Amino acid sequence: MQKPRLTGFYNVLIQDFNLCFFTALFILSLYSSRNRPLYFDHGWFLYFLIPSINALLNSLIILALNRYLFQKGYTKKYHTSYTTSLFAVAFLAGFLSVYITLFDWSTYLISTAIIYISAVNIRIFFGKISELLQPDTMATPNDLSEFANFFINLIITFAVVNLSVNTIHQNFNAPDAFNFGSGIDAIINALYFSIITMTTVGYGHLIPQTAIAKIIVGVECLTGYLLLGLMIGIITRGIKINKEQ
Repeated sequence: MQKPRLTGFYNVLIQDFNLCFFTALFILSLYSSRNRPLYFDHGWFLYFLIPSINALLNSLIILALNRYLFQKGYTKKYHTSYTTSLFAVAFLAGFLSVYITLFDWSTYLISTAIIYISAVNIRIFFGKISELLQPDTMATPNDLSEFANFFINLIITFAVVNLSVNTIHQNFNAPDAFNFGSGIDAIINALYFSIITMTTVGYGHLIPQTAIAKIIVGVECLTGYLLLGLMIGIITRGIKINKEQ
């Protein structure tokens, strides 16, 4: 029997922050442009207004998505205590998504937090995947949802790790680890690079340029292959539909 997800703020933070961060970066990609700067170079507009707008939009989208999945029966997590925590987590993710490249210290702190969250999810995931790999065991739709959430967690993790490595190289006046560019372009390119790498597409226009970056990308490629193989193997066993879930 599957254990219910807890609704405390910390548990929602661990389970959903990286997903919320993913949607926040997607929102940023929609209203940013090289020809039309996302924000002024300094002041309250840059440090408060834009992060707050992005955070609010992100929270509303996450809550709407959660309600839609609840109405479709894909999740049973739609009640006041959960949505309050989810709104707070989504707002925090939307706010920090703007800050990730504003300062070096914010890049490192946000990266550390995302890596920690992903490490906790990896531990939870391997406990779950060991159950699904047992003979004659079929996954449920909820299991596939958790698998997809974990996959997004890793995409975000590798994206921020690559951004951090790039920042470290720049701080030591070394060649850029990746040709991501800077500012908002670097965020979007890092996210896009992780998506095409972990899904084994790899167009080749964004590349690792140093030895450390190549090692990280090698691990990212192997991780993507492993997870896709596991997902395909689990799905081919069949999906168990349980109306009581």
